[in-house]
Amino acid sequence: MAKKQRQTQHTEPIHLEHLEAAPKVRTSHEMNFDSLEEFENYIMGESYDNEFDNLNVHLKYLPPFIVSEIHSNEENIKPHMNSLNKKFRRQLQHHLQKHLIPEIKKMSGIDYNFSKAGEGQEFNQYGTSSVYKWHYVDDTDHGFGEDEYKQRQHWRAMLDVEANSEDPTVRVDFKCVMN
Repeated sequence: MAKKQRQTQHTEPIHLEHLEAAPKVRTSHEMNFDSLEEFENYIMGESYDNEFDNLNVHLKYLPPFIVSEIHSNEENIKPHMNSLNKKFRRQLQHHLQKHLIPEIKKMSGIDYNFSKAGEGQEFNQYGTSSVYKWHYVDDTDHGFGEDEYKQRQHWRAMLDVEANSEDPTVRVDFKCVMN
């Protein structure tokens, strides 16, 4: 009978000071999460595995400000808690800038410099529902010098956040692709 291999659990994120050579075999693949904590832990694990430049991660969750307002009971969700509400969009914008983006930086160990590439509301073809989207991009060198990229190819980090007009659920897509 074969022994089970133990996977090491990383509890603290690392901060990358220097780039190492890219792994010869890529094991990361597209992942979907329903929990912000699982999402962050996956990003941290991929940084430990040296695969932070090849991510495609999706998250669908209730933002913390909604969870605290409804006291963790989804039956308390009010109809106005959606992207049509200015207060909801303002609180979500604050959550993105003060919590989600810094947590992605911390858990990945990389100094991402996300800049807002777009923001706006899109209606479906019938005008019955809409989606509010934020698009962030980082095309910089991520805090590494140009000489660090002799061992590894440049990559682009993209963060797309969507909130719809039907419920307070937020969808996050975080992608890192090599240039």
